[in-house]
Amino acid sequence: MKEKTKRNSSIELLRIISMIGVVILHYNNASMGGALGMVLDGSPNQYYLYLIESLFVCAVNVFVMISAYFLACNQNRKLIKILELFVQVIVFNLVFYVFGVLRGHKVFTVSSLISSLLPANYFLIPYSVLYIISPYLNLIIKQLNKEQFKRLLIILMLIFSVWTIVIDVAENVTGNTYLGLSTIGMYGSQYGYTIINFVLVYFVGAYLRVNKITLSKKKAGMWIIRCLAFLYAFSMMEHVLHLQYTATWYYNNPIIILMSAYILLFFMDIHFESKIINELAKAAFTCFLFHEFLLRHIRIEQFVNRGILILIVHQLGSALIIYLISYIVYKIYHLCSHWFFKLIEPYINKINISVEKR
Repeated sequence: MKEKTKRNSSIELLRIISMIGVVILHYNNASMGGALGMVLDGSPNQYYLYLIESLFVCAVNVFVMISAYFLACNQNRKLIKILELFVQVIVFNLVFYVFGVLRGHKVFTVSSLISSLLPANYFLIPYSVLYIISPYLNLIIKQLNKEQFKRLLIILMLIFSVWTIVIDVAENVTGNTYLGLSTIGMYGSQYGYTIINFVLVYFVGAYLRVNKITLSKKKAGMWIIRCLAFLYAFSMMEHVLHLQYTATWYYNNPIIILMSAYILLFFMDIHFESKIINELAKAAFTCFLFHEFLLRHIRIEQFVNRGILILIVHQLGSALIIYLISYIVYKIYHLCSHWFFKLIEPYINKINISVEKR
């Protein structure tokens, strides 16, 4: 009997930490949690928020890179996995909509109901596309030796990361919009929330896996600190210059992509097994969908300008509690829905999206 491959719980821990990082990013986001919009300018709290933002701004890229690391050597894809994500987004959107209508925060209309049923999500759509096309990306990778793959990666980084962030910064500094100058699209890099950036990050993660790149925790940690120092210094510089955007934090920034790679390498050098960590990691996507609702109820405005230790405890504690609550929500949702997906899985998986026959 074939022995089942043991899962390295350090990667599952990284999933959890990355999702907690997303919660922290949205805690800070001026239009969501609002911390960066409410914090006193020049205060120690502001310096802390810029530091923690610079640390976790790579969280989404890390998620994609983890997927790339494991999908790069696997051509089997199941449509049911994508369908499960879409259904969860729709269900959560509908629940939030109904809750908002019942509480009087939203007015019921047919058009708003239809809108709530659309799986509009900046992560779901590009990630799903990446999942589907990844076997074909793997076919390209298989045709390349290490030197060719490295050259391809450098070319892609220069075209879709370095060049695009240069344009983003130029637009930010000059206040002009250079339509059509970016390699991503007519309207620029869109902060890195694009399938182009997801594919680029996929290639980086695949390069690490295919070429069995390793790095000690010490070396990886030093590179993480260097990247963090760069991001922090340049984001503060943009703030001091009163620029409209913080382009340093765009996901297509090559430093953010490299930092994601070093973080993955750091955790790959840690080996342990934990059923608890593996179980908690299952709630990552649920937390992604549910945390914004919870952020509205943790009174960020009352803590953002308190003592810096109080802010740190409130922010990190809230993010951890939100994840644990999301795990409970995940278990409830899974209990209510798993029978349905079990029922339709044999029919859905007849639609073969794998490159190789299963």
